[in-house]
Amino acid sequence: MTQGNCPSCGAPVEFTAGTALVVVCGHCQTVVARQGNYLEAHGKIGAIVDTDSPLQLNADGRIGRDAYRIVGHLQKDHGAGPWDEWYVEFDDGRTGWLSESEGAFHLLIASGSEQGLSIDDFAPGHRFTLQGHRLVVEELGHGHVVAAAGQLPSDVDPTADSRYVDATGARGVFVTLDFGTGTTDPEVYVGKKLKLTELGISPDQLRPKVKKVALQQARCTNCNGSLELRAPDRTKRVACPYCGALLDASRGKLAFLQLLEKPDHAPLIPLGAKGTLRDAEWVCIGFLVRSCTVEGVRYPWEEYLLFNRQQGFLWLMQSNGHWVVLEPLAAGDVAVAPGVAAHLDSKRYRAFQSVTAVTETVLGEFYWEVEAGETAEAEEYVAPPFSVNVDRTDNEVTYTFGEYLAPHVIKEAFKLTEPLPEPHGIAPSQPNPHSSAGTWKWTGIWATALLLVFLFANVRADNRTVLTQQVVLDSDAQSGSPSAMHFSEPFEIRKRGNVQAMVVAPVNNAWLGVQGDLVNEQTGEAVSFYDEVSYYSGSDSDGSWSEGNQTETEYLSAVAPGRYVLRTTAFFDGRAQGRSYTVTLVSDTPRGSWFCSALVLLLIAPALAFFRSSSFESARWAESNLGSSSDD
Repeated sequence: MTQGNCPSCGAPVEFTAGTALVVVCGHCQTVVARQGNYLEAHGKIGAIVDTDSPLQLNADGRIGRDAYRIVGHLQKDHGAGPWDEWYVEFDDGRTGWLSESEGAFHLLIASGSEQGLSIDDFAPGHRFTLQGHRLVVEELGHGHVVAAAGQLPSDVDPTADSRYVDATGARGVFVTLDFGTGTTDPEVYVGKKLKLTELGISPDQLRPKVKKVALQQARCTNCNGSLELRAPDRTKRVACPYCGALLDASRGKLAFLQLLEKPDHAPLIPLGAKGTLRDAEWVCIGFLVRSCTVEGVRYPWEEYLLFNRQQGFLWLMQSNGHWVVLEPLAAGDVAVAPGVAAHLDSKRYRAFQSVTAVTETVLGEFYWEVEAGETAEAEEYVAPPFSVNVDRTDNEVTYTFGEYLAPHVIKEAFKLTEPLPEPHGIAPSQPNPHSSAGTWKWTGIWATALLLVFLFANVRADNRTVLTQQVVLDSDAQSGSPSAMHFSEPFEIRKRGNVQAMVVAPVNNAWLGVQGDLVNEQTGEAVSFYDEVSYYSGSDSDGSWSEGNQTETEYLSAVAPGRYVLRTTAFFDGRAQGRSYTVTLVSDTPRGSWFCSALVLLLIAPALAFFRSSSFESARWAESNLGSSSDD
C-alpha cells in the first residue's frame, strides 16, 4: 500500500490495489500517479455524475470461488449520455472491468493484445473467430473518459477518443476489442454477460437508486407536463405524451432534445398498462410507430416496449392486426446467412424480408437513445410461429426472437376493454391454420391400423385351394348350351369367407367366357360368377402388338361352409374344337381391394389439408421480398 498527499490539494490519497498506477483525489479530482516513492499530479478529471448504477467503489464480490473488489470507476461518453465501467482486482492478482449496458453487466478479463487486427475489418454482424471463440460483432463504438474515481491501472486522458468493438459468442461469451486511439492491434478483453445477482455483491453494498427518486415525478422541460416514469433507472429517452418533446434522461435529469410529431391515434396498449405474459407482469412504458416503403407503398407497424424489473425488456409488435412478442437475443447465439436463412438452436429460419425501417413516432420511455427519423436495415427470418429479427445500423446490430400471438392473448393479458383490430392478410410468422402435419400424422396412425388389420386377416385366413378343374370342350359343343356344360366332383368349403375363382384359357385371337355356379348339395342354393378371357395379337406398320389376358379372376363374397359342386358353362365364338379352360377355387382368401379403398379414403383429408396449406403458404410468401413459396 502506498499512502501520501495529493500534490494538488494536499488531501490524503492511498493506493490499496497493487495493479493501480493512478488514483483520483476524492477532494479535487486530480489524477495522482505514483512514480517510485513519489506522487505526481497529472491533471484533473471530471467528477462522477449520477447514472443510478447499483455498484460503488470498494464493494466486494464473488463469482464462484473468485473474490474481487471494485477499486476504480470510469465514466465514458460518446455524446449521447455516459456509461459506467468499473475496475476490479481479484484476490489472486488478476484484474478486469465490469461494464453496464441496459441493465446487464459484462465482466471482462484482459487477454492480451491481438496483432494484425484492424478496426476497418469489422462491421455490425461480421463473424470471426478469436482465441477459440466464434464471435459476431454487435457494436462498433467510441467514447472518451469524462469522469473518474478511485484507483485505475493507467493514466487518464480525457481528450482521447477511444474506439472499440463489442462481439458476442455462444452461451453468453462477450468480447471487447479495445483499439484505443489507434486502428490496429487491439487489447482483447474476454468475459460473459451477468445479472446483478450473479456478481456476488451483498445487497448492503449496493448503492441506492438516487436517479429513480429524482425522476419519478419529473416534468417535461418543454410543456411542464407531469411525467410518471415507470423505469427511471433504465430510461435514457422520454417522449412527452402532451407536447411530443423528446427528452434525454441519461444524466439523472431531463434535457430537451427535439420536438416530435404526435401519434395520429392512441396506442392500443396504453402507456402504464400492466399485463401478464410468460408468467410475469409487464408494464407498457414505450410506443413506437415504424414503417418501411416498398415499391412506393408505405407499410407501417407499431412497437410496444414492456418492462419488468427482474426480467428486463420485451417488445410487442403489431402489424395489420397481427401480434408478435420479441425478446433480445445475443448475436453469437444465431448463425445468419444474410438473405437466405438464420439458424437458432438447430432450427432453420427462412429469410422472409429485408427492408429499411424508419422510426416515425416516439412516445414514452426507452432504454436507448431513440430519435425520430432514425433508420435501420431490418431483416426477418421465419419458422412459424417463431421468427428471428435483425436490426442493423452503421454502428450496431441487434437480434430478437419473436413468437406470434393471437390478438385475444394480448387483449386478455392487458385486460383491454376496447376491441383490437381484426387481423388482415397473413403475417410472416403466422402459424398455418391449415397445416397438414397433424392430418398426416393421424392418417399415418389409421393407415398403420388398417395395415395391421389386413395383415391379421391374412394370417387368420384359411386360403385353401378347394378345387382345380380342367375342362376340355367336346368338338361339337355349342356356346352356352348344355353341351358346353360341365360338373365338377364334390368339394368342401370348411370356413365362411371369400372364394376366389380364377379361370385360365389358352385362347389366341379369340375369347372364352365361363359361367360358374357353386351349388350347395345340402341346400341347393347356388353362388354364381362369370369370367371372360380374351387375347389378341398381331403386327402392323408400328410393329407387333397384343392386348387382353388369358387369365381372369373373380371374388365371391361370404360363401357359407358346406359341400359344393361347381357347374360351369362355356361361351365362345366359333367352333369348340380344341378349346379348354381351367377353373381354380380358393376358399377364405382375403381381398386387398377393401384395404386399398380405405387407404384412398384416408388420403382425401390430408390431400385437402395439403392443398389448403399450400395455398396459405403461397399467399404468405407472395409478400416476401427474399423467399419463395415453401413446403408446409
